[in-house]
Amino acid sequence: MISSMTGFGRAELKSDRGTIRVEMRSTNHKFFEIFTRLPVHLGEFEDLIRRVAAKELRRGKIVVNLTAPDPASFSGTLVLNEPLARQVHQKILRLERVLGLQAKLTEEKLFSEVLRFPDVLMRDSAASAPGAAFSRELERALMLAARSLHESRAREGRALTEDLHKRLGEIRRALAVIEKRLPVLARDYRASLERRVKAALPGGAIDREKLTTEVAQYLKNSDISEEVTRLRTHVAAMARSLSESGELGRKIDFIAQEMYREANTMGSKSGDVEIANQVIQLKSAIEKIREQAQNVE
Repeated sequence: MISSMTGFGRAELKSDRGTIRVEMRSTNHKFFEIFTRLPVHLGEFEDLIRRVAAKELRRGKIVVNLTAPDPASFSGTLVLNEPLARQVHQKILRLERVLGLQAKLTEEKLFSEVLRFPDVLMRDSAASAPGAAFSRELERALMLAARSLHESRAREGRALTEDLHKRLGEIRRALAVIEKRLPVLARDYRASLERRVKAALPGGAIDREKLTTEVAQYLKNSDISEEVTRLRTHVAAMARSLSESGELGRKIDFIAQEMYREANTMGSKSGDVEIANQVIQLKSAIEKIREQAQNVE
């Protein structure tokens, strides 16, 4: 069963640090490309997101939108570096004595200077790191979103399959009309040629041998039976492909190109009006197949 490249998947997962929300949106694209929209504090997980997406998806433009827990949940706790604070306080007092300053710093000013010194107050880096547990929870949320996206693309794929079968039906009906028309081409062309000759040579005798030769040459130049056979073969191959699994977009597009080539040859070789009209129907249906193939994974 074919799968569309267009779809949307969403997942939510409760973690110790809050709710992880992942949205995956895909659109048709010739190759595989992924774009991420992450909170700044979760930028380190971009590689993980790309790795999971590449494992689960094969083709299309994928946009991953991650709204994870509040940054405050990763901020950790504030730590006072007491030994450093005491040392800074003592050094400031000693500096006053060494310089012989008459105007001493007030307690408020002294406190302010100690507080401003780097690393007196620090974040607990161990507590602020997301950690392996959060990484596993995020990966699980990504997998759930990818599965949701797969289901969405599968639903769209079923609609695509139905439409492609409809187009194949249009091609088969046009081919049936053409095949029914082929046996009477010689008779109609001979009658038309006789009328033109009689009109050009009033009262003159028609050379039956030359007439037969002319009809034979016309049939030889306008014979499209091989093209009809090959086109039917391509239609059968396309129908089989629609029931297969895997990446079928390029295969379907290739078969459609071959179908269009045969239809184009039929139109250029045959001068029959009815066949020409059916060739237009053929090419229209094939073009729609090629358009749809751009959405197939």
